[in-house]
Amino acid sequence: MRISSLLALVLLFPCVLAFASEADFSGAWVAWLCPHDVKRESGKCSNFVLELHQKDDKLCGAHFFATAGAASIDEGAAPSIMGEIVNGTASVTTISSRAPTPVRLRAEIRKVEGGLQWRRLDEPPGDYLLPERARLTKSKSRTLFAPVFAQQLTAACSSAFTMIEHRNDAAASSPPSSPPPSSPSILPSSPQKPQNP
Repeated sequence: MRISSLLALVLLFPCVLAFASEADFSGAWVAWLCPHDVKRESGKCSNFVLELHQKDDKLCGAHFFATAGAASIDEGAAPSIMGEIVNGTASVTTISSRAPTPVRLRAEIRKVEGGLQWRRLDEPPGDYLLPERARLTKSKSRTLFAPVFAQQLTAACSSAFTMIEHRNDAAASSPPSSPPPSSPSILPSSPQKPQNP
């Protein structure tokens, strides 16, 4: 009986690893948004980039969007994306710093057949270019951002994850009768613009 249980665990282990890797949103992701019947290489397509870092069920990252020919861009600070993953879907808040007054947008990011599906959930007033929907594929490059910005993003996300852990630990250790600790926003209120990738 013990051998069959051990054999079952050994056989299930690759499935657990496959599920864990499927749930990983980390990496640089890119989408080309082209008009119908236009090839990606034509210079007539918009480009959407997400660079994401994941720790457990928390997601942090930055975005970059350029219209065809980079006539207009929408970029975020380090970080411009923060959210939580539940059942393979990340609910995120994204800050567009395209205009002097940053715009907060809610979005959903799902893992779909080895890629990501981006869906903007609201349409707040303001100046932003983030697409309503996009299908992103994972880049072979580790980052698509300038090296200094990529390092800043990694450090900012690491710091954000630590702050969330400390806040959760404090909430778990506080007595039930006391109100929960205040939860300051992890996202910056007035982001600094990153270097263009």
